[in-house]
Amino acid sequence: MSETLSNRGLGGRVRSASVTLMNLNPQLGMWQATGTVIAQAPNLTELRVPEPAAGIEFNAQGHSARTALREADGDLVPATLKSHPSLNLSPVTETQGLPKRRPTFDELYKSEPKEKLGPTILNGLRAFWKFFCTLSGFCIIVYFLNIVAWGAMLFFLLLKAAPAMNYPTADDDDSPRKKWLEIDSQILNALFCVTGFGLAPWRFRDFYFLIRVVLCQDRAAMRRLAAQNRGWFRPPAWVRDDEDSASNQEEEDKHRGIRSTVKPTATFTGNVAPPTPLWKLAFTVFMMVLNTIIQAILSYYLWAYNRLDRPTWATGTFIGLGCGVAALAGIISWWEGRKVKRIEGPELKIVDKV
Repeated sequence: MSETLSNRGLGGRVRSASVTLMNLNPQLGMWQATGTVIAQAPNLTELRVPEPAAGIEFNAQGHSARTALREADGDLVPATLKSHPSLNLSPVTETQGLPKRRPTFDELYKSEPKEKLGPTILNGLRAFWKFFCTLSGFCIIVYFLNIVAWGAMLFFLLLKAAPAMNYPTADDDDSPRKKWLEIDSQILNALFCVTGFGLAPWRFRDFYFLIRVVLCQDRAAMRRLAAQNRGWFRPPAWVRDDEDSASNQEEEDKHRGIRSTVKPTATFTGNVAPPTPLWKLAFTVFMMVLNTIIQAILSYYLWAYNRLDRPTWATGTFIGLGCGVAALAGIISWWEGRKVKRIEGPELKIVDKV
């Protein structure tokens, strides 16, 4: 009896761990992660604000953010601009019966004195170091450098740019060039497998959510997709039609350890970006799924054939297709992310003031 209870306990822990893992929201590809990071990166105006007033931080996905302190009355205070009075991000408040507009975070930061070129460059280097020290930043940079380095080597080998490897001839099967072409292709394939297969569960999860959104207009699925892609995507208006139901569902998701979002939170500029066209989300999700499928085909050709029997067109074709579909998803994420950043500014990390 005790053994049965122990097995149930082990099974329950395994199931709980798997559910927790699937509720995470990792970036679903290197190109998409890079695109959103570039879109959300601090711009020149932000870097010209003196440190420590600028207060540039980065969230778990490597996007720039600022910390706002919530006081007991609900007002928000910039954590790094302690000299300014409390302010609320609602556009209009009343003072002595007369409407008076309070400044937004963006206006307060713009009122700070601006640095010259030298200190601005130093601020940029400090921001880059903060980004690199985050888990997302470290993984993106190391992965990107590996792709660039091995991809450049493959490119130069294809151009026969190393005469010392062309022995006895460049196209001889036993030449160093041919052997390093195989080594390089296998290393690149392994790097692509990290994202293509390692992120496949979340890619197909989002594909399932997308089907429910398109066919059933499932609000819960739309909230999950909006949370996953919050760096560049804003959900359509029909998701927020029932505000009470949405708030209740968000509280339920929070207790279950699921991050979902419907109502826009306070923003740096006080403005909220308009809804993103749904087809762009569908296109991005489909490109991620297609990247995994292409990666499976590429792996088949690289693992099922040796370098002498493998079709000559297979490696280059499927490496190009895999990079192409992933890059298209990254371009969409970057283009929409920069529009969101331009309207809303950097993300606000709201913490309660103690």
